[in-house]
Amino acid sequence: MNAQAPQTPLMTVAGISKAFGRNTVLKNVSFSLAAGEVLALVGENGAGKSTLMNILSGNLSYDGGEIELEAEPYRPAGPAEAVRRGIAIAHQETAIMPDLTVAENIYFRREPRNRFGFLRQRRMHGDAAALLAELGFAIDPHRFGRTLSAAERQMVEISRALVQAPRILVLDEPTASLSAHAADTVLQLMKTLKARGTSVIFISHRLSEVMDAADRVVVLKDGEMTLEATRGTFDRDDLIQAMVGRKLSNIFPTRPDLDASDVMLSIEKAHNSALPPISLTVRRGEILGIAGLEGQGQKPLAEALCGARPFAGGTVRLDGEPVRLNSTAAAIAAGIASIPDDRKHEGLALGLSIRINMSLFAISDASRFGLPLAREREFGEVARKRFSIRSTDLEQPVGELSGGNQQKVVFARWLARRPKLLVLHEPTKGIDVQSKSEIYHLVNELTQQGVSVILISSDLLELIGLSDRILTLYENKVTGQIERADFSEEKIMRLSAGIVAEQLEREGAEHA
Repeated sequence: MNAQAPQTPLMTVAGISKAFGRNTVLKNVSFSLAAGEVLALVGENGAGKSTLMNILSGNLSYDGGEIELEAEPYRPAGPAEAVRRGIAIAHQETAIMPDLTVAENIYFRREPRNRFGFLRQRRMHGDAAALLAELGFAIDPHRFGRTLSAAERQMVEISRALVQAPRILVLDEPTASLSAHAADTVLQLMKTLKARGTSVIFISHRLSEVMDAADRVVVLKDGEMTLEATRGTFDRDDLIQAMVGRKLSNIFPTRPDLDASDVMLSIEKAHNSALPPISLTVRRGEILGIAGLEGQGQKPLAEALCGARPFAGGTVRLDGEPVRLNSTAAAIAAGIASIPDDRKHEGLALGLSIRINMSLFAISDASRFGLPLAREREFGEVARKRFSIRSTDLEQPVGELSGGNQQKVVFARWLARRPKLLVLHEPTKGIDVQSKSEIYHLVNELTQQGVSVILISSDLLELIGLSDRILTLYENKVTGQIERADFSEEKIMRLSAGIVAEQLEREGAEHA
């Protein structure tokens, strides 16, 4: 299933190798890229994708092999040279400056100035507004970076790369933090760039996007190419087998029937400044999916449940008892665990070890003097084995782990106490398919122990595959409830767009 190389490549990568000390992360990687081609780079976390992208964007040098760009040798001394040669990258882990406006972030070090060297603020913000509108990103260019959501930061990162007018645009997980609607905007953008002759290399763990957008795909496993194929010659199973070395069946666990009368969480007309009165229930051991377009109330709901943005009124009952979630400490004490959508900034202390990150709750619960080191290490090793966290040892900084292993550390932290309710907000963002499956089965295992789960996700396949019921949100209000037997992407998207359930039922009756 090997693909034929383009006859007139814009870029040729031949036999590239890279090692960090004794650890070889790229081994004899070769592919080519044509002008106006969309190339998907796929692989598990730690397969070498980011290293390869950092080489192309000038952040790393390579040890062996050759790269040619427009038939000239290409070995950039740094990112600035890569930009001069026409290569720009939008990183998954954005570097948005919190005290600069969106426009200032987009045009950082490329600001328009007059002949006296003074910054032309009005023009810059006008140009940024026009660019964002052209890209389909609904963001006010005057907003400060610190006010942006993870999805909005990603949009600004993409905009900043496009301002450089690259010949080759590298997108590292561009849709990982985006809703389905915003992700479609980015996929359409790639097609527009292709039509203009701009080449795109994009990394994605969302295989449906690869199938939809890529002209060609390159798969890496353990630093080596395992597949290069053109559009129409591969399917989803081919990609999975090339990534993990085998066919991966049962990605989603089988869900049992639940007792509808056994309610774990009951919310009645609870509200705060960001949420109008909302009511919902979650049964014991149930996975309740929450779907919606970006910014329709998912994050305020997650923050209210974990006490970060408390409800100002209404009633919340957990396991039959009324609770006041007026702080994160109160939510934890009540038995609510929360895994945020931004693990880098909200879920982990990246500079600290795996051991410390895992045992934070165990330390706080053990005694006022903390958890003895021997017990802390014992707890960490049990958690590392149970969650299959791949690392050198417990003292390795969490920031050095792959995205999938970082997320497992966040999950493992809750081994110190078994929660009654687990709130998951984008739990598999930027994670490879095998790590996703492992997390899905871990969540399923928790529900079998009586833990209830609220799953907030922009990945429709994830919602459909894992949830027992799905609620849809639009303008911070519940627009519908879908039972498992009636799950479909179309129904979820229409309810998420504000088409109420009654209208869908009428349309279905008329069609019948």
